[in-house]
Amino acid sequence: MWVGNHKLGMGTAGLLGLACIAPVCAELPSLEEKEWLGYFVGFQNKKFQFAITSQGKATIKVLGKKGKPLAQKLTIPVEFLVEEIRADGKISVKYLKPETLESAQPATRKPQQISIRGKVMGEASFEVSINEDHGVISLGGRLLNPGTLTKNPLRFSIHLKFPDAYPNDSATGNRKDEKELKEKTKNDRLQLIWTNGTRVRHPTDKAIDAGAKEINGPGIAGMQIEFGSYEEKKFEFTASEGSSISLSGTQSAPLHDGFMLTWKANPEKDSENKARLTIEVK
Repeated sequence: MWVGNHKLGMGTAGLLGLACIAPVCAELPSLEEKEWLGYFVGFQNKKFQFAITSQGKATIKVLGKKGKPLAQKLTIPVEFLVEEIRADGKISVKYLKPETLESAQPATRKPQQISIRGKVMGEASFEVSINEDHGVISLGGRLLNPGTLTKNPLRFSIHLKFPDAYPNDSATGNRKDEKELKEKTKNDRLQLIWTNGTRVRHPTDKAIDAGAKEINGPGIAGMQIEFGSYEEKKFEFTASEGSSISLSGTQSAPLHDGFMLTWKANPEKDSENKARLTIEVK
């Protein structure tokens, strides 16, 4: 094994391999099972998978009736990142640098109180908290150091990108196709609980700006959404006290065309970093 211009013996190389267990490794450790190679976290029950690769890429995959993940197009990416709030109110997203990720815990199929640390562009550092309890995934996190990003306020956030729920049924203008899509989406629904306790329902097949006030209100505390393409599975998201959820999209379109879910904590209400986003698939 070579490091710089020096050749290392097998004994030294072995020690370096062991060093990757400590929280100084430039990449998270990986599970050894064949189907989970390359994954730091690999949780699965009868409904869904929640996984995080050694490069920090997290995903939610719903399992079908045969116990296998549904089509790749229906995978929901989960991103841990830092947002910079500019003076004009616009948000600049800072993505994680995989080579900076570290954890004191080994790779696992049973994520219990897992902690991951890393940095984003600008060297701002953050910490992610992950836990699983009876099929419920809890995620949280906090900003540790702003690095060189000291000009504007920063916050840690989690993004979940819901893809087009019916990727093979895009609008064609054909009345038969539109009728078939309407039949597939007839039981789809979105139910929300705002942070002020108000309960709201919205159709998922009507064009709307996902970031509109009529959806997000003062912030979302709880959300349940169901799409037929996920084989009648229901997604439930809850933002614990001191945090909230918001939805956004790139244009006015039906929610089943895809949208972004963002979770963030309010530092003034979550000084002890206890706020969590919980995810459950029923």
